[in-house]
Amino acid sequence: MVLSRHEARESRRIEARLAAEDPLLARRFEQWRRSRERVAEAAALAAGRGVENPLDDSPTRLRRLWHELLRGRIPLP
Repeated sequence: MVLSRHEARESRRIEARLAAEDPLLARRFEQWRRSRERVAEAAALAAGRGVENPLDDSPTRLRRLWHELLRGRIPLP
């Protein structure tokens, strides 16, 4: 789902308010944020983007991220 700038800003504002009120929600929001970042990283690696060093272990990293996703270790947002 793609949000408009206004919707994204409003969503962040609400998330910040809820996280400030409830530590459990703050932890869950942080888990979702990390999950989104890892999924985005895996997608970028699969597309051949985000590789600063051509000698790094990008294929290995991609394989590990997808295995984590498939095994349910990374909760999807």
